[in-house]
Amino acid sequence: MLILLPNLLSPESTTDDTFTPSVALAVASLDGLIAESPKGGRAFLRHFGRLDLPQFLLNEHTKDLSELLEPLKAGKCLGLVSDCGLPCLADPGRELVLSVQALNIPVKAYSGPSSIPLALMLSGLPAQSFTFHGYLERDPSLLVPQLLALQQQRLTHLFIEAPYRNEKLFAILVKTLKDKTLLSIASDLTGPAEAVHTHTVAGWRKLPPPAIGKSPTLFLFYP
Repeated sequence: MLILLPNLLSPESTTDDTFTPSVALAVASLDGLIAESPKGGRAFLRHFGRLDLPQFLLNEHTKDLSELLEPLKAGKCLGLVSDCGLPCLADPGRELVLSVQALNIPVKAYSGPSSIPLALMLSGLPAQSFTFHGYLERDPSLLVPQLLALQQQRLTHLFIEAPYRNEKLFAILVKTLKDKTLLSIASDLTGPAEAVHTHTVAGWRKLPPPAIGKSPTLFLFYP
């Protein structure tokens, strides 16, 4: 079996506050863990006292899934975890799940924190129809036309940026988006500095820019 496991969004969170007891039971049943990084995998296993488990890596550098599939085909139970949040949602795992399903090997998933639904819930923006874009264009000459095109779609748009580029992206958003567009900034979700603020773009222009230069942040807007 392949078990998709949740991980903390913030290192300041605790497993008692975040995971149900069933997650600990699932980790106790594992024969190995597939992690996004060695450091992230060790941090996850440390919460459950399972540093004895062998680790396998699955990230953007993984080209061959055979090393991960062989133990599963041999009847082993492996867990899949991202460095934070949920695997497969803006994180590695989709291709592995597809391959495991094709082999008729059971896949089980446990719910947990994910910044995408949390940001939607806390923003107050419409969530009946939304798109998560991951990263937008970095070049302003490409980003501005992209934002203008997205504004023509009547749904909520979500995206992220590297923390050191957050403030630059925010400045472009406030300059480019229409006055009545609702813009939400969701920062450090589940962490001690969690902050979610939603204003019209015209309202944001009257406020000091948010201090998001070092925090994991989701940007959301609704035309």
